Amino acid sequence: RPFFPFSQPAVVLITLSPTNEMMRNCLICDAEITQIHMGIGACRACAVFYRRARRSKSKIQCKRSSGNCAKEGRILDCRSCRFDLMREIFERAQLDIVVKTEPIKTEDTIESERALVPDSFAALEYATKTCPNFPPTSSFTPVLDRIRCGYNVMARIRKCAELCMRPVDKFVHPQEIDDESFPIIIGTQSLFARATQILQSSIFDFASIAFPEFVELPKNEKWHLVRGCYERIHIIESSYRAVKVFPHDSIIFISYTMTLSTSTIEHFFSDCEPNINIEEGITTLRQTIECNAERTRGAMRRANLSEEEFLVLIALAFWNNDTITAPESINRMATANRAAIMRDLQAFYASNGLNDYANRLGELFCLLVSSERVSGHVAEDLEMLRVLNLYQDTRPY
Repeated sequence: RPFFPFSQPAVVLITLSPTNEMMRNCLICDAEITQIHMGIGACRACAVFYRRARRSKSKIQCKRSSGNCAKEGRILDCRSCRFDLMREIFERAQLDIVVKTEPIKTEDTIESERALVPDSFAALEYATKTCPNFPPTSSFTPVLDRIRCGYNVMARIRKCAELCMRPVDKFVHPQEIDDESFPIIIGTQSLFARATQILQSSIFDFASIAFPEFVELPKNEKWHLVRGCYERIHIIESSYRAVKVFPHDSIIFISYTMTLSTSTIEHFFSDCEPNINIEEGITTLRQTIECNAERTRGAMRRANLSEEEFLVLIALAFWNNDTITAPESINRMATANRAAIMRDLQAFYASNGLNDYANRLGELFCLLVSSERVSGHVAEDLEMLRVLNLYQDTRPY
């Protein structure tokens, strides 16, 4: 039946064990630390600096125009050299892999989690056209056809991978995966981190189908595109599905098969390391949901997107990268694909009798800009949780 639905090698986020919990020095600023952040030997201050600098729209330059501030012992005086040093360390750490163990759960914990499980996915009543093996050559929207195919493949990858990574007590039978009768669960921070990696990986497949020229790009340019777009795609895709699946609730999707709401925030931190104060994390996450996720849901509900408009937003989010740091070949490809996407959207409007669509295009672009802004806020809040040791992922950047 019709089906419709946020990588690189992992880098370990090292947690010092009791046997090696000793004072060491930050690899960037040489400050003494007992914990290392963002998967490398960085102090908390450098970790926060790097995340903010990476998302900054302004270009930073070396104070002395030499690029040697790190070697000259003035790393804290120059934002540019400090950022370059951290980026170099991340590149060297690309092949380091971490294995983290799942916390042991008691019977009481398992029972309390089962009580939080919402209804089955079988309640979904929305669908799209099936994904053909090859878009028909006679179609007047060939780009949209490929985008639809790519999105359906991406959704299936996310569904199967997320369900198969669930803990044993949340085992989903293969038949339930096939017939959409599996339960949606409340997400936790560790499951969310892995689901984010699954989303990143699935975007490669989406792009390869939707935009055939993507296949020919070098690996680093592919990663540049995926790394730059996955947060925007997650915001658009999750809010759209939340409005469809939970139209009258404030529940949000944090992955393809996991949800969260202000009433289930504490459960999100249920698999954190023991003896960690989660109160500040609960406050941060509550603000994220109330100030960002729920507002995005509201904007998506008011827009009332058609399936084709939703697919266009996903595709534009993919190509809406930072053109300053992107290779020129990607910039040319992005420009050409954005133009092709808009031509198909205009053809779709014309086929449905909507000739004066300027206002509608304005609404779509406002949603795209809003998703960009919200993704930045969410990333900052996740970084705050990471600094508090309440959220740990394995991203190599």
